[in-house]
Amino acid sequence: MPKMSIFVSGTKKKSPNPDSVIERKFRRVYKEIDRLDTKIYQKSGFLFFRSHVYTIKELLNSPHHQKIYSFTEKIGDDAQNWYRAGRLSEDEQERYHQNRSKIDRSLRGINISIQKRKPTWWEVVKEPFTQFVEVILHNLPEEFHRGVIDNIKNMFVPLFKMPKFLK
Repeated sequence: MPKMSIFVSGTKKKSPNPDSVIERKFRRVYKEIDRLDTKIYQKSGFLFFRSHVYTIKELLNSPHHQKIYSFTEKIGDDAQNWYRAGRLSEDEQERYHQNRSKIDRSLRGINISIQKRKPTWWEVVKEPFTQFVEVILHNLPEEFHRGVIDNIKNMFVPLFKMPKFLK
């Protein structure tokens, strides 16, 4: 990780441009935001049988969100420590807050895009069947449940993405 100061001949010397360290740290956050954004509309399948690769629930609970929160928390702790130690000016502190606000706005926008994403035609058509299968399987005895799941997987895997609890 880049350091804010360097030691030369035993003396502490300030880095010539400490705000570049803050900008570099925020680059990781912006990359994670871009990765999450590209996943929102990814689709797989062919012709009319196209589905989104990631469900809305998977996107909202994605590891990208966790990484973004972790990175920003670490950057905030570092910025606070540097400011207290006198290694971060008021202007640099303001840049930190501007970046943090920009990230908050970006995440809110991405979350809104995720929640308002329209399902594909195939997702609309297959949803009632998927729900029906889930209800039937949920009400089957456990012994019968295992054999039926394997048969359903073999028959419908190409067309239906199996619910997580069946995997």
